[in-house]
Amino acid sequence: MKRLVSLLLCFFLFQPVMGKEKTTISPWLFKKLSKTEQLIAKKNYQQAEQSLKTILKDVDNRSYEQATVLRSLSSVYALKGQYKQATSTLAKAVNLKLLPKEQQQQAILNLGQLYMATEQYRKAIATLEPWLAKNSSSDAEINVLIANAYAQLKQYRKALPFIKKAIAQSKKPDESWYQLNLALYYELENYSAAAQVLQKLIIIYPDKKTYWQQLSSTYQQIKQYKKAAAIQHLAYKKGLIHSEKEVLQLADLFLYIGAPYKAANLLQEGLAQRRIKSNSKNWETLANAWRMAKEFDKAISALETASKMNEKGRLYQQLGQIYVQQEQWNKAISALKKAIAKGGLKDTGNSYLLLGMSYYEINNLKQAKKYFLAASKYSKNKKAALQW
Repeated sequence: MKRLVSLLLCFFLFQPVMGKEKTTISPWLFKKLSKTEQLIAKKNYQQAEQSLKTILKDVDNRSYEQATVLRSLSSVYALKGQYKQATSTLAKAVNLKLLPKEQQQQAILNLGQLYMATEQYRKAIATLEPWLAKNSSSDAEINVLIANAYAQLKQYRKALPFIKKAIAQSKKPDESWYQLNLALYYELENYSAAAQVLQKLIIIYPDKKTYWQQLSSTYQQIKQYKKAAAIQHLAYKKGLIHSEKEVLQLADLFLYIGAPYKAANLLQEGLAQRRIKSNSKNWETLANAWRMAKEFDKAISALETASKMNEKGRLYQQLGQIYVQQEQWNKAISALKKAIAKGGLKDTGNSYLLLGMSYYEINNLKQAKKYFLAASKYSKNKKAALQW
């Protein structure tokens, strides 16, 4: 809205009350309008308004002179920020159809802009589209106005060709034009086209984090997850992504696309640089990433750290299971005992069973029997425990 008002004021401020075209007005009126222009130049808008209203009473009805005075009065209203009055007054001047061609076309353009400023979008379109058809050399701003008008009416498909034409016409399109183009594609759920606009925006504004994030989200919307991860990773390398939430989201995306090594390295770096908190959950995520990357020693190391930080024994139980799989019996015994001591396990019987197995493997049959008996008290583990 502010941009539109600025555009309107630009037209009115630098638009003479009396045009360059040869017209037939009385010397009396010419003198009066010249004095009015001097008042406008001095920003004495109130006095200019009163002067023009007085003049309007003295000119013939439905005459070129009336159209000229109405056009001037509209300019004063616009300069005062009274856009409704400016609109209705200029509409009267235009509807007389008595202004010279150049002035009439300029007045029609101003009227369309005023309709936009006063949120009369249908009238703005009805005024500006025919004007655009007659003025093929018009600048891109008018296409943008029409696109905005259609967008305000939620007629997104009709808005699209106008904003695309505006961008194509301009050597250096305004950023807001690309944003409107992007918004229209989103409304139309054309995410592939939206991604193309975002690619341009990233090239033009490489340091604007929002566009990197939007492009990654758009790729995810169309299920191009590898591209989404690549864009996020580039943004990370550029230093645009650095919060804990963003780093963890990127790690999750790497895991989702089957790139656990990249996820693990990212998490390891984040923990080392304190970009992400050193807590049980994050160390567990790192352990899972290393395990998926088949870096088992690193996975165990991360899980040990996570287990120490966790209030419950769940992670020590996982660690114990890994040690059992690797036949590291003493380490398994230590981890499983810590799991039981911390408690909060969903399957305590399994920890007892694994402890029995571990003691059996190191030939401590007395302890093995003790834990197998403990495991047999749990229905889920009773059969296996008694077999041992």
